[in-house]
Amino acid sequence: MRSWLRTTSITLIAALATAAVTSVLQTQINLHALTQLGLEVGWRTRGAVTGEDLARFGPVMFGFSLAGGVLALGLQAVLRRLGLSALPCALLAGVAGLAAVLALLRSVIPMPAIAAIREFPGYALLSLCGLVGGYVSYTLTAPAVSVTRQHSGMAYLLPACLILLPLGSFLLTRPTAQGAQPPAATGYQVATVAAGLQWPWSLAELPDGRLLVTEMAGRLKLIDRAGEGEDVNVSQLPVGYQRERVIGLMDIVLSPDFETDRRVYLTQGYRDQRGVGVRLMRGALERVGDTWSMEQVEILFESTPKASDANNGGRLAFLDAHTLLMTVGDGSARREEAQNVRNSLGKVMRIELAPGASVATLYTSGHRNPQGIVHDPVTDSIYVSEHGPRGGDELNRLRPGANYGWPMVSHGIDYPFARVSPFTRHKAFEDPEVIWSPSIAPSGLAVYQGALFKEWQRDLLVPALRERSIRRLVRDGDRVVRQERLLSELGERIRDVMVAADGSIYALTDGGDGRLLRLIPEETL
Repeated sequence: MRSWLRTTSITLIAALATAAVTSVLQTQINLHALTQLGLEVGWRTRGAVTGEDLARFGPVMFGFSLAGGVLALGLQAVLRRLGLSALPCALLAGVAGLAAVLALLRSVIPMPAIAAIREFPGYALLSLCGLVGGYVSYTLTAPAVSVTRQHSGMAYLLPACLILLPLGSFLLTRPTAQGAQPPAATGYQVATVAAGLQWPWSLAELPDGRLLVTEMAGRLKLIDRAGEGEDVNVSQLPVGYQRERVIGLMDIVLSPDFETDRRVYLTQGYRDQRGVGVRLMRGALERVGDTWSMEQVEILFESTPKASDANNGGRLAFLDAHTLLMTVGDGSARREEAQNVRNSLGKVMRIELAPGASVATLYTSGHRNPQGIVHDPVTDSIYVSEHGPRGGDELNRLRPGANYGWPMVSHGIDYPFARVSPFTRHKAFEDPEVIWSPSIAPSGLAVYQGALFKEWQRDLLVPALRERSIRRLVRDGDRVVRQERLLSELGERIRDVMVAADGSIYALTDGGDGRLLRLIPEETL
């Protein structure tokens, strides 16, 4: 066999062995984290999840292991120059190569690429799986191993099979869509009110019909019905923390008594020596000279700081005139904190408002990244839309004190296709009202109450980033019986949606050149 073909085959075999061991270990680390939370996982369930991960996550891990194996080839040459013998060289290079790839995954991807490496002990254990690849590589390259010297096409069959094996396993076990895509809605027309917005995140309507729009970099714009805009002076806001698409200046809602108290509530990312979090602020919108300005700014609440920039929640809804609900994400890097009642991660917080003060308590727990919340004024229910991992996005109706299960139950899987949990439901946790698999990435939520779209009364509107649409959830009583897609013809990520006082619907598109859109019935002039 040609030298390069032999080296390729050995590297592929070593990568397969490493991936298999790493996959099994990753599953056990993940299941151990769940059992530490009190979830019982029997041996039959453990075996089934381990096998499923081996078939579906294993091929993904094969790619990472192969990258580590290629790095190890170069490292072996360096170590041999230092006088080390063949076996120590192979073992050290195998560990170092895999550790480098895993470290890159931890540092570059905001969402944890592999659940087991979110914390250092798991990262170290998975890196040690490089010993397997190093030993396999050493064994197969040892002089005692006899290799035929054929140059026929059969020599290429081994590496081809080594690549096709994980590829075929992945294709056979990859997740598939659940149900057909809903139809596109009709009977509306859309107009661009304003363009050129920089990562807009939320909007609120003033009594005179003008709109306040937040931009993630920390700007607040006031836009009239003709699309003319001006910047609101936000110099009194505390310095925030911003990362495009992930965290920055986020939600905005008006006080129920805005016409008399002029108060505006905002959420904003922050970062300090403890980590990253989201704060709730309150200010008064006032005219100062020729400029609108946020005055009398107060910080009312700061979520528990976390290590990751991702999964922040940050949406607001009034429960009543003196009580605000705020969603907080699970922190991403340590998702089990959603089950820890001693912090605010993965929770909906109930914030009692008082002049110059606030008191925050837990309202619900077990959420991943709730980026939509709305108070249904007809039924007095609170609904939350939240991002799952890969699949498993949810619409939940909140019950005070209830636990919604993340990460102990989930209909989604991790981004590299490993199971988050063996269970999709459990008697201890609330079931979602709606599940979206594959993910649509719901990023807001509104209840339609207006005069223009008469057939849409009480329907839920869910803007979707990944699906690039707004989902209209048609309800019969409290049950969602049908779904439609709005704005899918635009092909743009939709960040937020709001029902205006006149019954029209406003939406924000996501990105560095975002737009403010207005939807009205098709026959409206």
